[in-house]
Amino acid sequence: MDKAETILNMFKVAEKEAFQLLYSSYYETLVLFANQIIDDSQAAEDIVQDCLVKFWISKRYRTLESGLDKYIFQAVKFSSLNYVRGDRRKKNLHENVIREMMSEEDLPEEENVEILEMVYKVIDLLPEERRHIFLMVFVDGMSYQEVADQLQISKNTVKTQLSRSLKFLRDTLKDRYNAFLLFFILKK
Repeated sequence: MDKAETILNMFKVAEKEAFQLLYSSYYETLVLFANQIIDDSQAAEDIVQDCLVKFWISKRYRTLESGLDKYIFQAVKFSSLNYVRGDRRKKNLHENVIREMMSEEDLPEEENVEILEMVYKVIDLLPEERRHIFLMVFVDGMSYQEVADQLQISKNTVKTQLSRSLKFLRDTLKDRYNAFLLFFILKK
């Protein structure tokens, strides 16, 4: 009996142990596989973890008679391709927004500098920790996980603080919020 069959049989008796064996047997290989598709190791790790957990939670192993290897690699492949499609759509949207918002006749260079200065002044109004997280993500280009690791906080805390920062900036900048998006979010 090969490892895949052993794991499927083990799920019938001891789910937790079977999941641990599944994870230890496939995780590294699947991350390398996903990273080949998306070229982002952090996102590849997230995709693989999500696929493995969904496999366990959905109890897909109950109806999967054989072909665990094929199933799990296809799940990671499709999730990776969806990630790439979503990332490509986001980049295309950002490029379109830049083109629409910033044609040369719309905003002269002096106004660009003025908007940038105003945006930084508003950012300085954020509470210190929130401002620090905001700048790490949008200016330094760090991922949420990198910020969380460096500040020794959870990834969800980073997301919450960014959400609150963006709401504050949106409310404060009002009609200039699009300019803010251009200089920070699209820069990322």
